[in-house]
Amino acid sequence: MYFHNHIVFNSVSFVDGKRFHFCTEETMRIRAVSDRICRERNLSVIEHPEGKRVPYSLYKMEKAGMPTRYNVARQALDEAISVSANMEEFKSELKKRGYLYQFNPRRKYWTVTPPGWTKAIRTDRLGDQYTREMIQQRVFSNDIGVRMQRMRNECRSSNHYDLKRRIDKIMGRSGLEKLYLRYCYELGYLPKYRQNPVRLHAVLKEELLKCDLYSEEAKFLARYNISTEEDLEKKMKSLMEDNSSISAQRSELRQKIRRKMPVEEEAQCREKVRELTAELKDTRKELKLCRDIRERSGQVERNLETVIEDRTRGKERKPL
Repeated sequence: MYFHNHIVFNSVSFVDGKRFHFCTEETMRIRAVSDRICRERNLSVIEHPEGKRVPYSLYKMEKAGMPTRYNVARQALDEAISVSANMEEFKSELKKRGYLYQFNPRRKYWTVTPPGWTKAIRTDRLGDQYTREMIQQRVFSNDIGVRMQRMRNECRSSNHYDLKRRIDKIMGRSGLEKLYLRYCYELGYLPKYRQNPVRLHAVLKEELLKCDLYSEEAKFLARYNISTEEDLEKKMKSLMEDNSSISAQRSELRQKIRRKMPVEEEAQCREKVRELTAELKDTRKELKLCRDIRERSGQVERNLETVIEDRTRGKERKPL
C-alpha cells in the first residue's frame, strides 16, 4: 500500500482577489509542507531530490542502443576531449564538429548545442564525466602527445585501391532515388565497401535519429522508380485516389454489415473489410512517405552539399 497526499488550494485569493502565481519559491514552500506531513506520520521523505531527469523516451532509446541527441553529444565531447591538450583546443574541436558552446566561468552550468538544434544541452545532464570540473580534469590530464597524434591523423593520406564501391553504383542512379541513396550511404546505413571510411560529418550526426525513415524513403523511391518531383506528385495523386476508393468500399461494406444478412455472407463481408483495412494502412503509409520526401528533400540536398563541400575543402588543405 502506497501513501501519498494531495494539496488543494484556491487559485484566486478570497482576501484580495489576486490569482496564485506558481514559481520556484512556491514549489519549495509546498514541498516543505508535504515533507512536514510525511515526517509527522513517519513516512519517507526525499532529502536530496535529483532534479529534472532525462525524458523517458530518450531513456528508452539509449537503453535500446539507438542514437539520441544525448549520446551523440557525449560522443562529440569524448572525441574533442581525447585530442585536446588545453581548453582552447577543446573549444576548437567542438567548433569543427559543428557544436556551439557556452563555457562562461560566471555561469553555473556549461552547455553545448548540437548542429541543427536551437535548444542547448547542459553538459552535467550527460553524466558525471561531463560536468565542468570533470571536463577540465579530463582535458588537462591528456598527454601533450595528443596534439601531435591529431596533426598526424589530419595529414595522413589514405591508400587508394581500385575496388568496386557501393558509391559507384549509387552515382549511376538519378534524381530523388540517387539523392536518398547517397544520403543513407553518408549516414553509414549502407555498407561503404572501403578500407578507410570517412568520419560521419557533424551535420549528419543528428540525422542518425531518422536513419530508418530515410532508408524506408530510399526503398520507396527505388521500388516505384521515382526520379523527379513530377514522378513523386503523380505517385501521390495515384495513392490519394486509391485511398479514397478503398475508404469508399470499406464504408459501403460496413453499412451493409449493419443490415440483416445470412451469417456466411456477413463473415465474408467482415473478412473483406479486414483486407481493405490492411490495404488502406499500406496506402496511407506510402502516402505519408511521399509527403515526407517532398518536405525533406530540400534539406537532404543542402546537407549533402555541405558534406561534399567540406570534404573537398579538407582535401585541398592536405599537403602533397
